[in-house]
Amino acid sequence: MNNTVFEKMNTYANELLQNELKIKEGESILVNADKDYIPFIKIFCENGYKNGIKDIRVEINQPEIDKLREKYLKEPDFAFKQKRAEYYDKIGAKKVTFNEINNPYEKSKLNKDEENDLRNSVTKDIPKDVKEKLKEAFDVKEIYHTLLNVQTKQPIRIVAEREHEDNIIRFVEYAYKNGSGPIDVFFTEYGNPFGKARLKYAKEEYITYVPDYIADMWHELIDRKVARLFPAGDDPEGMADVNPKRIVAQQQAYQKVIKPIRKSGPESQWNIIYAPTTMSVKKSYQDITDVMEALKQAATEAIAINRSGHLKEHAEKLSSFANKMNEYKFKEIHFYSVDENTKQPDGKTDLYVGMSEKSLFKAAVSKTDDGISYMANTPTEEVFSSPDKTKTHGVVSATMPLCLDGNLVEGIRLKFENGKVVEIHADKNEELWKEHITNSKDGDMLGEVALVAQSPIFDTHRIFYDTLLDENATCHIALGEAFEECVEGALEITDYKKRQEYMKENNINDSTIHTDFMIGGLNVIVEGIKADGSKVLLIENNKFVI
Repeated sequence: MNNTVFEKMNTYANELLQNELKIKEGESILVNADKDYIPFIKIFCENGYKNGIKDIRVEINQPEIDKLREKYLKEPDFAFKQKRAEYYDKIGAKKVTFNEINNPYEKSKLNKDEENDLRNSVTKDIPKDVKEKLKEAFDVKEIYHTLLNVQTKQPIRIVAEREHEDNIIRFVEYAYKNGSGPIDVFFTEYGNPFGKARLKYAKEEYITYVPDYIADMWHELIDRKVARLFPAGDDPEGMADVNPKRIVAQQQAYQKVIKPIRKSGPESQWNIIYAPTTMSVKKSYQDITDVMEALKQAATEAIAINRSGHLKEHAEKLSSFANKMNEYKFKEIHFYSVDENTKQPDGKTDLYVGMSEKSLFKAAVSKTDDGISYMANTPTEEVFSSPDKTKTHGVVSATMPLCLDGNLVEGIRLKFENGKVVEIHADKNEELWKEHITNSKDGDMLGEVALVAQSPIFDTHRIFYDTLLDENATCHIALGEAFEECVEGALEITDYKKRQEYMKENNINDSTIHTDFMIGGLNVIVEGIKADGSKVLLIENNKFVI
């Protein structure tokens, strides 16, 4: 977007806010629009927050998905949509619509060429051969039946990048034809412009404001046992120019509302799946200068990375390894790094992760409280468990960068004593890393330990700057919340307050964060230590030994 176009739209956005809508400090705005006008809405939101608006809700029309809903859906739609509308009516939100009748480009006095350029910028022009590869990597049948294992009449919620739109429409149609319940789709537009505008420009006190309908939505997600799908593919450095303290503050405010609701009832199936985009490949495929060629290469590799068509057999192998781990009943898992040449310990990583007597190793396939099997992460290469949060000690160095809130944290080094992080270091974005760890209850203690080896992600020799991928390249640990399914006896407790008490009694972490970072690789050896002190070699040279 050139400066002239920006200035024209910026001028009209301010006129609209101040003269037509007559906004006042602390008000909210509800925007309904066709997707062609997203570039203008970005500028509108930025100006709105700069002028003291508290909340701007942007609803982008989805005619293709609406048509599928009208054609196939027989079940009641989501009630939270009506509650959301009622909420904005109740608080007296200003409302504005952008469409062909109320065209903000015309009112900004743009010429036709300028307008067409903006319309075309909303949807990437992806070549047919690249689309075919992306389609192959995003197997809607496998996602529906194997990953999510959607049940008859079960509702679904999807949060995806706009670039995934074609594949999401394919999935929605397949889901409706196969008997799903209602499907709610939310597209995070390129670069998350509306959310970023709030983070950058809203007043400090409004960053932590959580609209009431968020709680309504999550209550319905839990009560109706909604399956959730999250195709990955955002920009790993998309939030690099946002104050990290504002990011953390907003996340904590939302978690304070959402987490108690999630813990109040049985959580249903969910899946995060790798689905590359032009944004996600820019950094991980820097060696390919043409972005569409990079996307094609990424889509080709995604087929192998996601083990498309072979997930079921792969999951069975990982589960077999997890069962072996459980037979040993390890007291500790020990990670230590060695010098590449001498093969002697180099002191960079010498970490002992203490396990609870109730700790269980799991892999690939999870189960809901209702006994429905599903896969939460795709790709999935890990055999993971929830340790005793009080028993970790030693030092650890990350072997890959961590993408945290749209920022890269590199050169991570931590020291643990009695389960807690006592020293925090990073070569890049250390302040963000410290803020993230120390500002969440028990965010400085472990909630996960995961073993990974012989991964096709590792074999690409790429860093993806995406935790979903990078954590499945090699061994990792996670600060924060643990997994209930990895604690023996936890899922049998149907009273959720009693389940939380049980987790607490066994020193299992219940933080508001869960942050994985990678600590394995060719020069990291992993061994299990049994109660009698004897050791079992688990991973060496990035290969499973047992």
